[in-house]
Order: sequence, then structure tokens, then C-alpha cells
Amino acid sequence: MIEPRIYRAAFLPALLGLVVAMFSLESPPRPLQQAAPADVLFEGSAAANTVRSIVQRTPDRRTGSPGEQAVAARVTSAFRHFGLQTSIDRFKDGNTSLTNVMARRPGVSRHQVVVIAARDALSVPDATGSAADTAALMEFGRVLQGRATQKTVVLASVGGGTGGEAGARRLAQHLGSIGPVDAVIVLSNMGAPHSHGPLLVDWSNNATRGNLGLRRTAANALRNEVGEDGGPAGSAPAQIARLAFPVGLGAQGVLIEDGVTAIRVSASGELAAPRGERQVSDVHPVRYEEFGRAALRLLFTLDEQPRPPDHGPRSYVTVGGRLAPGWALSLLAITLILPVLVASIDALARARRRGAPVLPWLAWVAAGTVPFLAGLALAELLVLVGIATDAPAAPLDPSAAPVDASAVGVVVAVVLTIALVWILMRTSLLRRGRRLPDPTEPGAGVAITLVLCGLTLASWAINPFTGLALVLPLHLWMLAVLTGVRARTRIWMTLAGLLPAAAIVATYAQQFRMGPVEGGWYLFFLVTGHQVGLVSALLGCVALGVLGSVAAVALAHARRGDPDVPHVPGSGGRPPVDRRSVSGPAGPPLERVRR
Repeated sequence: MIEPRIYRAAFLPALLGLVVAMFSLESPPRPLQQAAPADVLFEGSAAANTVRSIVQRTPDRRTGSPGEQAVAARVTSAFRHFGLQTSIDRFKDGNTSLTNVMARRPGVSRHQVVVIAARDALSVPDATGSAADTAALMEFGRVLQGRATQKTVVLASVGGGTGGEAGARRLAQHLGSIGPVDAVIVLSNMGAPHSHGPLLVDWSNNATRGNLGLRRTAANALRNEVGEDGGPAGSAPAQIARLAFPVGLGAQGVLIEDGVTAIRVSASGELAAPRGERQVSDVHPVRYEEFGRAALRLLFTLDEQPRPPDHGPRSYVTVGGRLAPGWALSLLAITLILPVLVASIDALARARRRGAPVLPWLAWVAAGTVPFLAGLALAELLVLVGIATDAPAAPLDPSAAPVDASAVGVVVAVVLTIALVWILMRTSLLRRGRRLPDPTEPGAGVAITLVLCGLTLASWAINPFTGLALVLPLHLWMLAVLTGVRARTRIWMTLAGLLPAAAIVATYAQQFRMGPVEGGWYLFFLVTGHQVGLVSALLGCVALGVLGSVAAVALAHARRGDPDVPHVPGSGGRPPVDRRSVSGPAGPPLERVRR
């Protein structure tokens, strides 16, 4: 159904896009010059004693609990004792009362450098997490006591960290009214005894990334104090996978999404410390002090520099020490989508000239999305009626969403609903004996590719990296349903189109340490918590429906046992004619007339 010459010619803009992407590679921005080591005065033993005191007095500091409010009062008293301008912001997140405590050391400039630490705990006692972060923030207040700063330094103890980063989102709304924010440093799991991932986290909840100049400056501070540079950002495919399906754990995720320059310094890695490493005895004063000194060094480095760190591209992928900016990859993605779009429009025109129906097959493809829309509706309904947990507005640490029998039941119910609706709509059970449509008809392939092109373009408009990830299935699935390849090849093309999705799943499974069941439950949280937007969730249902339609076409050809189409010279690629089955004008076979 497609004209190969038109399809190949449409790749010419893609060659130009590839050249532009290659020549757009740029050097990363330089880090800021480090502050002197003598300025770093963090005392690990004193901070560790504060951690012990917090845990002994208030072991349960979960969001909105009396223990969490008691720690807020303690932080307020400490900040005021250190002579810092302290304010309290009380607000509600749903039905939960939360508190942000902010201390300010005014500087010569109105430009602000902000340090954030979440006060609420993931578990009891969470000594290496929220207790250590709060104690480190109080130690920062002691260091700032009577110290002159060039910029205004803000220390913020925020609530709601385990409930969708409500405190960080609230703080971001108020900081801009005071003065420009040069950078936000998020303290995370500062007392963790071991790291299980990168020490610097700058992933967002959209396709933007953290300030690369800030990351390199923070890496130098860690290298000087801890002996590590924070770890690599990952391979280029892993970075594209994370940008195509962005999940930014921590306060920096919501801040960067709102356009605030932020980075998270975490002694445990991107995730919280394992549950077996959250006791007071796990806080090692030496390691705790190293991370506290590194964060303080970063704070004073930012304070001493007259300019904020050079951001570089807002979205990028690092390749061999160079940066591929997001706009260049977005241009490459749209030029790679163009050949399939042109071939699909040409196939539609050919189908209309031949009288092949397409509109009924568009309805058939749309019907393939109904099972997944039913699964999405059931998931939302289970949350609405209270059977499933209502997810917060920002991604949770996976340890905060454990899998239990109820979670398994919810996931199984959604999966079975999708399977049941698919069986009812794709079989003859509801057709009262009528034949099923034959997906090997040309109109089916044309309808699938048209819907697939629309899906890819819409995804590219929302997130160019998602569009880039869909390029491979777009081409392979188009070739599988619109060309005369053998049946086995169609099946392999269908499976190969799943490679980008498999790469995304593998990336998060490795970095978030999740198995299939944990991953399904976490995806349920992302979708019902609307961290995956409604439009993106609907597009995901369409993508799954298209996959099912492509598989139906491939399996239908396999059931028919379509052979290879042999090439006969001079036949233009058409199969040889069996003269015994060709009728003459009067109807009888020609071979019989000759006899």
C-alpha cells in the first residue's frame, strides 16, 4: 500500500535533522569557583546528637502528626535562637494541616540561595532521613549565626515531603515575591550510611532538567569533601528514557518543573535509604559531617559568586562529555516522524482510489482503545470510592508505596478488566454470529498508521522525547501493516517496536529497584495521582490500543499463512497468475476453452 520511493524521499529532512543535531553538540557550562575550605564549619558530632534527640523525643514524625508539629516548633525555636529572621507559614494540603518554617539571613543582595529539608518522616524512626536532614538544617542555622552573607540565605524546614512535596510547592510560590532565586539546595537522607545511587539528583517531572552549571559546582563540592563527584547522569539511552517518561523524586522534581533552579544532595542516592538503614545507630558522624560540609561548601560557593550558575540548555542529553540540546533532538524527532506521515497519507489516497474502505477500520482501531480506557476508568473509580490509596500530587519514593495484598488485588482487577473488555470486543461473543472483520484488508493498515501518526505527533507536541521514543515503533509498525512482508517478519516487527518501552521499563526497574508487581503498583500511583497527566494517560491508552491492532493484523496474516511474494521479472513485483483460475469474458476457464 505504500510507494517505497516516496517513503525513502521523505527521509531527506531527517538527514538534515541528523546533521543539525550533530553540529549542535556543545560543551557543558563551567562550574563556579569553590569557596575556601575554612568557611565550612559543619560539626558532624553535634548534628548527630541532635538527630538522636529528635528521634528520642518524637520518634513518629509522619506527615501532619503531633510529632512532626513538635519538630516544627523545635526548629522555629532554634532558628530564632541563632538570630535569624524566622517566619511560620501554616497551610492545608487536602485535609492535612502543614507548616513551613523559614529562616532568613539577609545579605547585601536580594538574590536568594535557599536550603530545603523535609521534616516529615517516611517511617518510624527515619533517623537517617528526615531527622538527619532537619538536624543538618539546624546546624546550618548555627553556622550562619552572626555571619555576613553576600546574598540572602533562606533555610526552610518544610512539611508534606512524603505527601507530594506539598511544602516545597508552597515555598516555591512565595520565594519569587521576595527576590530572584539563584539556586535551591535540597538536603536528603544526609545521615544514610551507604549510597545506592547518584548523590546528586536533578531530574524533573517534565522534559526539563536541572541547572548543569549548578550540578557541576555541586559535584566539585562533593569531590572536595566526600571524595565522590555525585555519579554520572547515565547513558544517553537511559537519559532519553527518563526524559520520555519523566519521574522526578524529591523536592527538586516539583521545583524544577516550576522553573526554579534546584538540585538535591542525597547521601543515600536517588531513593531513600533501605528500611534496615534508618536507625540512629546507622548515622555515622564522620560520613554525616562530610555530606554536611559538602552542602555548606556549595551554599557558600553560591553565596560568594556574583552571578548564578550558568544553566546551559533547559533540556539536554549528555553524549561523551558534550551536550545534545533538547531543541536539536526535538527537530530530529519530527523529521523522523515525517516519512511515515507522508507514506500514510499516500496510502490513504491509494486506498480511496481503489475503493478500499478506511473509515470503518478507524472505528475498529478506536474500539481497540476501549479496554484500556475501561482499565483507566476503573483505576480512578477505585481511588474515588476509597478501595485504592489516593496518590499525592508528586511522585513518591517507592518505599512509601509498599505492595501488599490490597495493592495486588487492585492491579489484578484492573488487568482483568482490560482483558475481559478486550475479549468481548475483539471476539464474536457480542456479535451474534456475525463474522469478525478481516484485519488483512488494506484499509486496516491505513487506519492503524493514520492513528499512529496522530498519536506520535500529539506525544511529540507534549514531550519531544516521548515522540522520539515512538519513532521506532512508528516505522516498524507501519511497515508491518502496509507492506507485503512475510507473516513471521510482521510479528518480529511488532515485537521490535516494543524495544523503546522495554528500555524505559528496564531503566526505572534498575534505578528504582522494582520488580514487575512493584512496577505495576507504582505506575498505578503515577496515573491515579495524575503525575502522568490526563492527556498523557489517554494517549497511553491509544498507544496500547494501536499495539493491539498491529498485533491483530500480524496474527491474521500468520493464520492465513501468507507466503513470500516471489518476484517475477517484468511483473512489477506482482505474484504470478494461475491461468487455470482466470475466467474469460463468457465465464468458463480459458484452459477448458482451449481444449
